[in-house]
This record gives sequence, C-alpha cells and structure tokens, in this order.
Amino acid sequence: MKCVSLFLVLSLVVLMAEPGDAFIGHIFRGIFKVGKLIHGAIKRRFGDQQQQDLQDQQDLQDLQDLQDLEDQQQQQEQKEQMDRRFMNRERAAFD
Repeated sequence: MKCVSLFLVLSLVVLMAEPGDAFIGHIFRGIFKVGKLIHGAIKRRFGDQQQQDLQDQQDLQDLQDLQDLEDQQQQQEQKEQMDRRFMNRERAAFD
C-alpha cells in the first residue's frame, strides 16, 4: 500500500511540474546519489568484515602461540622432574 501511494504522489509531482523546471533530472540525480550511498554502505560493511576477519586470524595466531609456549613450559617442567628423579636414584645408589 505504501508503494502504491508513493507511486501516485510521485506521479502527481512529475505531472504537475512545468517542463522548464527540469524536475525529471532532479529525480534521476537523486536516484543516482541514493545508489552511490547504498554502494558505499555495502563497501564499508565489506571492509569492516575484512578487518574483523584479520583481527580474528591474529587472535587465533596469538592463542596458538600461547598454547605452544605453555606446551614448551610443561615439557621443560617434565624434563626437570625426570632429571631430579634420575639424580635422586643415582644418589640413592651411591649411598
């Protein structure tokens, strides 16, 4: 219903305009500007999505690096525990 009423109102405005007013040119320029605005909004949204994807990849890489570091620390601790056990066994053998 809104579309029908909008069409009728715009039709009346176009038909009522004087030929010297060049009103049709204004309509086409307005449509062109709206198209550019829509295109710009879509492009900005796509650019924001790319930025978010890059941030997500960076966060994932940071998380993997943190996990690798924790794994290395855990392996180092296990190695130290094994070395202590081995040293304790050697001491017990010499005593």
